[in-house]
Amino acid sequence: MKRVVALGLLTCIAACNNGFGRHLSVSGQIEGVTVRAGSRTGGRVSEVLVQEGDAVKKGDILVRLEAHEAQARVAAAQAQLAQANALYTKLVNGARPEQIRQAEAAARQAEQRYQMALEGARTQEIEAARARAAALREKRDLAKTDLDRAKRLFDNGVVSRQVYDQAKHGYEAAEDAYQAAREELDLVIEGPRAEEIRMAEAAFDQAAAALEELRNGARAEDIEAARALCDAAQADLSLAETAANEMVVTAPVDGVVESLDVHPGDLVKPGPIVQIVDPEDLELMVYVSAKALGRLRLNQPVTLTTDSHGDETFDATIVYIASEGEFTPRNLQTEEERVRQVFGVKLKFDSSNGKLKAGMTATAHLELGTEGA
Repeated sequence: MKRVVALGLLTCIAACNNGFGRHLSVSGQIEGVTVRAGSRTGGRVSEVLVQEGDAVKKGDILVRLEAHEAQARVAAAQAQLAQANALYTKLVNGARPEQIRQAEAAARQAEQRYQMALEGARTQEIEAARARAAALREKRDLAKTDLDRAKRLFDNGVVSRQVYDQAKHGYEAAEDAYQAAREELDLVIEGPRAEEIRMAEAAFDQAAAALEELRNGARAEDIEAARALCDAAQADLSLAETAANEMVVTAPVDGVVESLDVHPGDLVKPGPIVQIVDPEDLELMVYVSAKALGRLRLNQPVTLTTDSHGDETFDATIVYIASEGEFTPRNLQTEEERVRQVFGVKLKFDSSNGKLKAGMTATAHLELGTEGA
């Protein structure tokens, strides 16, 4: 690059010293615009799909990085978003009709139990409990008679111990059942205690509140909070997907792979790993004197020629004019020294169907306008 700049500088100084009218020719080396592609996260290389010198199209995959962890994070974020969306939909739509019917039935049952606790046992319930106790007492008495008879026969050696044991177990079971019925009868006659009434009341209040909540639907603030959860889950998913996309390095432009030095298994840091040059996006930096600088303008058309193509001309455009001089002495004391100060001028152009290539030397033929125009 120093040789090219020097070439342009010498050409410009010669032109300046010899004087110029409305035309100025300066030379430089054509350069291709390079773009560097890489990953913002880095990782371990799993596959390299191109090599230096390959032509690529924008979007082509160049390098793949191992993506197991990134894909797992995407799956987790998707599940979180689905859960948040389900909650939000449930709150917005409200309870289903069958849920309301079930809540209504539960509330009625709780109310009935509470009313029964307040009123105590009815007469028919007491009579039914008394009848159950009487029947079990009679069954217990019969079992006692069977046990006494079996004991006498066992003592006289008429029946075996097994027969006696069966009669004994039958009596004990009948006695237990009778005692349980007596306790139930006593409780029915006594009625519910204050603690049981309070418990029944609390159960009724809870069932009624649950029914009311289902009928009224979710509160506005609950819906808003659920929506915020959905937004947060969506943001997390977007971040996870972006990170997963960084596991694939693609070509940002059409061009040719100029530099690539990674292999499967390599650990790469975040940053560029592939350099691509665009053969259609060419530029030429030339240098002109301060006097000529004031007679050039941005977007001015320029004609190019090259040694490779003889008198054939190519179109270019001025896209940049430097505001600071280059290759100047530390202190400009004389007019002769000021003439040696030069300014960079960048030209842009395409390859003209491949005729122009990076590395060629080209001459820019500048049309100079009026000073300050």
